[in-house]
Amino acid sequence: MSTQESDGPARVVPNWESCIDCGACEVACQRTWDLPAETNRIQVVAIGHGTDDETNKPMQCYNCAEAPCVEVCPTEALFFRDNGTVRVSGDRCIGCHYCGVACPFGAPQYPDAEVPEAEEASPLGARGNGLMDKCTTCEPRQEADLEPACSSECPTDALLFGTPEQLSEKLDEEHVSTPFSDEAAEIVFGDDADDVVGGD
Repeated sequence: MSTQESDGPARVVPNWESCIDCGACEVACQRTWDLPAETNRIQVVAIGHGTDDETNKPMQCYNCAEAPCVEVCPTEALFFRDNGTVRVSGDRCIGCHYCGVACPFGAPQYPDAEVPEAEEASPLGARGNGLMDKCTTCEPRQEADLEPACSSECPTDALLFGTPEQLSEKLDEEHVSTPFSDEAAEIVFGDDADDVVGGD
């Protein structure tokens, strides 16, 4: 699936109404990136467990346009790439967890698994040793004109992938609203928020 940078970076966003907590996204991510068992770049979280309002929500990094994690990182380990995605530099990360506190979506992970130093420093590799790790939106797959593994293998289309314009079209097609509040949408999409959430 090809995307255009002029329309903003492509992201994976959840369609919570369709999630059935099957775990296919988690398995696809683990397998694609050969991640240690304790590393979860995407995870399905149960909200309101045991109540009538219980729902399952796949959660991962949204590569926010107004990323709080980038703003608070004291070592500039988190940065924006030219294509608008957020990356983490393993050789700069000190595992301080500031990004985890700042992120409203719980995306930063700090796996304790021991990994080779070469992988620890890789912007796409499986970091561990207590350093920050997160979703990479499967950039190598995108470069091969493929969707991220999680959205590609979700059996219920609970994960939607695309640029802001494409996501808006998909949400309309599915007849569902964005899962984000207005405030959260502005963090995730920045100037494109109104296009996605249908603001006036």
